[in-house]
This record gives sequence, structure tokens and C-alpha cells, in this order.
Amino acid sequence: MKFFVSCAKGLEYLLADELLALGLDKATATISGVNAEGELAQAQRVVLWSRLASRVLWPLTEFDCPDEGSLYQGVSAMAWEQHISPELTLSVDAHVSGTEITHARFAAQRVKDGVVDSLRSQGLERPSVNTDFPDVRINLSLRKGRATISIDLGGGPMHRRGWRMAQNDAPLKENLAAAVLLRANWPKIHSEGGGLLDPMCGSGTLLIEGALMAADVAPGLQRHGSIPPSRWLGFDRDAWNSLMEEARARETAGRSALKQVIHGSDADPHAIHAAKQNAETAGVGHAIWFGVRDITDVQVPPQETGCVVCNPPYDERLAADAVLYRQLGDALKRAVPQWRASLLCGSADLAFATGLR
Repeated sequence: MKFFVSCAKGLEYLLADELLALGLDKATATISGVNAEGELAQAQRVVLWSRLASRVLWPLTEFDCPDEGSLYQGVSAMAWEQHISPELTLSVDAHVSGTEITHARFAAQRVKDGVVDSLRSQGLERPSVNTDFPDVRINLSLRKGRATISIDLGGGPMHRRGWRMAQNDAPLKENLAAAVLLRANWPKIHSEGGGLLDPMCGSGTLLIEGALMAADVAPGLQRHGSIPPSRWLGFDRDAWNSLMEEARARETAGRSALKQVIHGSDADPHAIHAAKQNAETAGVGHAIWFGVRDITDVQVPPQETGCVVCNPPYDERLAADAVLYRQLGDALKRAVPQWRASLLCGSADLAFATGLR
């Protein structure tokens, strides 16, 4: 079965490699995602284990859609009683491009109308709408006059891990943090006894994600807990329960073997307080050293090898300063000259300012 796994732009090839490693039959990078092939149970494994994906969209149908009337007719013709029970709640996300329908909110409303009217035509009650935490999240993709209706198997944005209780300014999304760590080759470095350092750690996203990665904790484990991510009637509950059982066993083994080889600092004491809170919630507080330090006073970790990951300020929300980037580069060359670095700089000029090569 073909399905689509979305991600942030720039992560497509990393995601394709990850999906193949998770056992999918095929994964081809495209714009903002990957066209994947596999069974439903494999797609559900992606929901639980992907560190990079934003959503996993399992298609139900597709049809020509030259106008809003065709959209409504195509949706209302579906046998929705096979997909959602009247007592469940639903939400519709719409992504439209082209000239046929230009307003995503209007398109989502027409899809919702089609679902509700289809159920009512079968003598069933209409389900309620819950845009925040629906039982079933439906997705519309309308491109070049062709509509695809899918079930969002993850039930919402998969960058959320379930541990973020406190945050600093402009927090990094967890799936982007995972990409930075994978670019740094952190899993291999950790397996060889190396350390991890973030000298501008903010609320701790990169370090916490790195700790959970090192401990082999499935990204969806804390996000979903004991509740399946979707109550879509086609969801394979037995397969999901087996996946969760495997993930919990791997988590137990991984957490017990996790050592304190991860180090974080920031000049802002409020950021460090938030980072400690988040690390405790994620269950990795014991594995990360946090301290209040200026970038010019980076701690020298005891590990001889390792990688530095960092998300310095670089956009209009957080003023970028080439001098700060130079200080960062100089500090890293002094403290960890043999380590690998993966920095999210935002521009080539700022990356050049670090002096790192």
C-alpha cells in the first residue's frame, strides 16, 4: 500500500533513510515528505518510531476535484460508517494548491460536511468536531485538481514527544532536533563511548532528544502512552499493542544502560531551569549535566571524542550576531578541538562566522 509521510523541508532524504531502516518496502523522497510503501502495521511502526516525520497519512480514496461540489460529492460518496463511529469526534486538516479551491479552511469544512451527511444518510448520528484532540483526524490534500482523503494515523503533529513542560524563546521542534543529531552521527558516536555537548542549550531540546535517542526510547511512547493515536475503525489495535510492548521492553533496557555523557549549558539561568524540568519529565534528568555558563566559558567534557549540537539564535525572533557565532566557534575549538559539530546556523554567513570547517 502506498502512503505519505510528511516532514519539514530539508529532512526528506534523512526521513527516507529512516523509513527504510524501519522496514518499509519502499521510501522515495519528495517535496516536504516521502512517498512510502508498506503494510498498515509498518505505517503504525513509523508513527511510534520515526524521529523525523511530521505526519503519517494513510489514504482512503482519491478522485478528480475540479470544484467544491466535486469535493463534497467525492467525500459524501464514501462509506464513512466503515471508518468512524458516531460517538467519536473528528477533525479535518486541508492542504490545497492550484486554482480549483484556494481556501484550506473552506475545503476542510466541505470535507466535514461530506462525512457528516454520509453518516446521517445511513441513519446514524453526526459525530462531534474536536479540532484539538479528535478521535479521528482526516486529511485532505488537493493538488492539480486531484483530491486525496487520508487518515492521519498519528492523530496530530508527531514532533511532539510528550515531555515539553517548559520552554525558552523560540524552542526547536523535536523532529528538527533529531535531524541535527543524526547529521552529527550521534547514535554511532554514543555507541563508541563519545559525549554530547550543547553550549547554548536553551530549554534542552537537543540534549533531551539525544538522551532519548541514546536510550532507544521510541519517540511516540510518551506522546501516546496507553492510548492509541487514532480511533479510526481501520486502525490495527493488535499490531499497535505489539509495537508498544516491544517499545517498552527496548525502553527499559535502554534507560538502564544510559550513562551521563551529555552536557548542556546556557548563559540564561531561566533556560537552564526549564531544561532541567523538561529532562526530568522525559526521564533523562540523571543522564544530562546542566549548568549556567557563558559561551566563552564552555565546560570541557571528560570524553575524548563526541559531538557538539547547537541551535544558536539566527532569525528575527532572536537577534543573530556574527560576533556571537565567532565566540561559539572559538570556544569549541578550545574546549573540544577533536569533536564533530552540527550547528543549525540559518545562513551561510553565520556558519562562516564560526570559523569552523
